[in-house]
Amino acid sequence: MIRATRSWVAPVALLSCATLLAHRSGSPCSTTWAADPPKGSSATSGGASGADRDRYRVLEGKARTGMFGVESEGYKFVFVIDRSASMGGSGQAALSAAKAELLASLKNLAQVHQFQIIFYNERPTAFNPTGDPRRALFATERNKALAAEFVESILPFDGTQHYDAVMLALRLRPDVIFLLTDADDPKLTPAQLDRINRMAGGITINAVEFGTGPQADAENFLVRLARENGGKHAYVDLTKLPAARNPADAARLSSPKSVGGRLAP
Repeated sequence: MIRATRSWVAPVALLSCATLLAHRSGSPCSTTWAADPPKGSSATSGGASGADRDRYRVLEGKARTGMFGVESEGYKFVFVIDRSASMGGSGQAALSAAKAELLASLKNLAQVHQFQIIFYNERPTAFNPTGDPRRALFATERNKALAAEFVESILPFDGTQHYDAVMLALRLRPDVIFLLTDADDPKLTPAQLDRINRMAGGITINAVEFGTGPQADAENFLVRLARENGGKHAYVDLTKLPAARNPADAARLSSPKSVGGRLAP
């Protein structure tokens, strides 16, 4: 079951627009396409298969993508995923489900958009094919393939430190952050949440929480994090997930229906 609470391109033809779109909103070369992108764009020829076209949303040059039914729009996205022992042990499917949803989400980005992936336990580990973990990557097919290899290599172990991973994501100055965790201790303190909010300065932060059974605390630190930073919080009941979830299933798992449950207003 997924329950969310409100706290909520295809490439542009000119090469110069790719540089402009790497920055935040306000690009003068924005383009609006309805339904399918134009023939010859990477959404119809190299960037996405025909099966993916209906998931392409192009709104003034922005991409729209999401995880577990929580969607946001922007040019630059950072995905922050807990890989501590509690996310993968004791038969729980949280990490494998998060990996699958992540790869499906990357399919919605065109090559003019940017992304970064940060897995964390007691310290963050960023996707780093360039040798500089402090930068985001353009969503080319090559970088998406490298990202898939990186995602596959991640195993769950050790404890949890949410704060350092979120602060690393904020330093990349994205439009949107997706944080996925089982909210294990140590939780973010009120002082840490305040510092995150001040540093975010308008960056949207969405939070996806994994658990077993009904959500235990409807006002936990993840709910506050999303609400105070213009995002949404979603709760994913692991007992409602399909038995087999792995990154190879990513294309099949791209819609909220794939995980069962509903997205609440």
